[in-house]
Amino acid sequence: MTIKWYWILLIFSLIAAIPFIIYWPSASQFDARNPDGETRQAAIILGAALWDKKPSPALKERCDLAYQLYKEKKVSHLVLSGGLGNNGITEAQGMRDYLLEKGVKEEDLLLEEHSSNTKQNLKYTASLLSEHKLDRVYLVTHDYHMNRALTYASQAGIKAAPAPVHSTVLFMPYHKARECLAWVKLNLLKK
Repeated sequence: MTIKWYWILLIFSLIAAIPFIIYWPSASQFDARNPDGETRQAAIILGAALWDKKPSPALKERCDLAYQLYKEKKVSHLVLSGGLGNNGITEAQGMRDYLLEKGVKEEDLLLEEHSSNTKQNLKYTASLLSEHKLDRVYLVTHDYHMNRALTYASQAGIKAAPAPVHSTVLFMPYHKARECLAWVKLNLLKK
């Protein structure tokens, strides 16, 4: 390879790194934060993958944090947000089944089953919150995802307090890198 090609490769690499340099702090903003412990009416759990009609390990982490808030009486309702995946049931239904097994009362669960991405999760959940007159809520998702989720919540008119999950099952560099690319998409497409 000639010197010219090394320079081209170096410049291309630097350009490719720009989104990660810019957005990595956004994906890391909630790494050391926990829920504030205040009592609110509900916790919104954003969906993630189901495995064989059951929450994936990552989705279990989200459900477990919300369950902890519920068990400690920090919330009285859990809003389960997630539409149809590849399992024949919605992510919300999978979360409902998991939380019912843990002892959550069915009447304390509200399901949003039409969304297929984070923006839709919060847009459709806003209607459900309004219908049930719930306006003091936690937002439960993984720490790397929280900043963008709060952005979409604000766009949907939801004032949510962060309840970030700190994963023990996800490979964070991968998920933070994906989140950086999601920020690029959000800013380029304004979606």
